[in-house]
Amino acid sequence: MVRHPGHSRPAPRSGAGAVGLIAALLLSLVRPALAVPLDRAEAFDFLVQSACLDPAGQPVPGRLPFDPGCDRRRPIGTDENLPWRKTDWPGLAHIARQPEGYMASDALLGTLQGREAAIQTFDYGGGNTAFGRFDPASDGGQVAVLIAGRAELAVTQDGGRPGQLQWFLSPDCRPGAPAAAGWLVFGTEVPTGSWGQAVARLRIAPAADACPNGFDEALTRWRRETIPMPVRFHDDPRMREVRMDVIVSEHFGGPTIPAGGHLERFWYARGLGMIRWERWEDPMRNPRVKERADWFAGTGRCGPVPFSEQPAAGWGMVDCRSWTNFRRPRAGEVLRSTGWPARR
Repeated sequence: MVRHPGHSRPAPRSGAGAVGLIAALLLSLVRPALAVPLDRAEAFDFLVQSACLDPAGQPVPGRLPFDPGCDRRRPIGTDENLPWRKTDWPGLAHIARQPEGYMASDALLGTLQGREAAIQTFDYGGGNTAFGRFDPASDGGQVAVLIAGRAELAVTQDGGRPGQLQWFLSPDCRPGAPAAAGWLVFGTEVPTGSWGQAVARLRIAPAADACPNGFDEALTRWRRETIPMPVRFHDDPRMREVRMDVIVSEHFGGPTIPAGGHLERFWYARGLGMIRWERWEDPMRNPRVKERADWFAGTGRCGPVPFSEQPAAGWGMVDCRSWTNFRRPRAGEVLRSTGWPARR
């Protein structure tokens, strides 16, 4: 993985040595920090949402990690009731009648093939679908695991292929072995003030050990920053900003930005899991990108946030979800996730 040490400042040629020393000290304050290795618990703290705990160590319903009084917390498991849920922001046309948005997404600590994993669910509500219930025609999710300290997506399912898991496999795939996850999210070291990057090799397969004959390349970049993010609640739709410790991850469709054609960008917030996803496309590959991007911007579903920007001139954001629309349980209510992937 890439380190980002600061460059030393040349010694002043003449004049006030004190001025040179002060300038050097100031420069050191704005240099990009060295990439910091994350241990297992720290990495999962970005991939999995947390419960705030009372003095007896029990989850406090309705209290979120950024709320006052959340002094102790722990990851929420897949078999637990949820003290809170996060859903996406509705579009401007639906915000009055559907304040809960269109999709809930829980990020829970579970297992995949015997390996500790972050289970991220996609749970549609409204119309013929319902929150908290697995609807096979639409719902799904994705699973992240840690491999040698790297966060990797191993498998996903969406409404485009109901009932079918799609595995992201790397060249480490071996028949009969657990899935060799290939979609890199972030590396063992996560820099602040600059990007870490690597070119991952992966291909989608229909089974965990259906090893492909060849693999595609994907430029992947990641960084960790503390940034303001917009937040609202189902029972209090006023928008507010909360500063969050976030890892931003970018996955391009090729080994370089020009060769990528498209970009998927993710925000993982400490204690909350994945809170935002974007898809950007290159108009040189798709002439309708501007039309689609203009339409999507008009929905108002995803406002501007730090690092939501064109990866190259002309690219347009054609889809996005922002899961910072929070649901607290009502009195006596029990919130549950969908149980994916076990219930698929």
